[in-house]
Amino acid sequence: MEDRQGNPDPVNDMNFRIFLLSLLLASCASPHVELYSLDPSIPETASAPLLPLAIHVGRPKANPGYETPEMAYTTKPHEIRYFLRNRWVASPSRMLKPVLEQALSKKFSRIAPTPSSADLELDTEIVMLRQEFSGHSSRIHLVVRAQVGEGKARKFDILEPCPGNDPYGGVIAANRAIARLSAEITQYCEEYVHLRRGRGS
Repeated sequence: MEDRQGNPDPVNDMNFRIFLLSLLLASCASPHVELYSLDPSIPETASAPLLPLAIHVGRPKANPGYETPEMAYTTKPHEIRYFLRNRWVASPSRMLKPVLEQALSKKFSRIAPTPSSADLELDTEIVMLRQEFSGHSSRIHLVVRAQVGEGKARKFDILEPCPGNDPYGGVIAANRAIARLSAEITQYCEEYVHLRRGRGS
């Protein structure tokens, strides 16, 4: 920038340099974040008549520390840390609902949009979802509490080895763990229906 005589204006030139420096520092302070989703493939089940019932999947809850899109990990007991540059696209509890609905749709005749239009209601809560590091390996530890209808609540505790000792290895293992969870919860709901029928209710 120049003054009226065509000479460089030192004040404006310095301000411009400061502006460029502030942009550079801002870009360094905002690291690129990788986003991941929980969308496991739900395997096809053997062809069998669907249970003639409508089931509603309530919005899953999550314990404190796991109700966030941040990806949790730990290296020692009683610790929760979060990866700086790796996050879920939404909270795991929010992503769990459509996965459960997809799995249950292979056993029940209808997924009800509201409790009032359902024969059964499934409530779930994520107690834990974290990547646990130990030495040169890690695993996903997933704990979910579930209750269907008036049945007894059940806790599902799943450990899934990570194929890589990094956040992406945790993402792959987490999707495998969620797939296992959805299958086990579907079986739990099916067992509840058969038990209720056996009691004549």
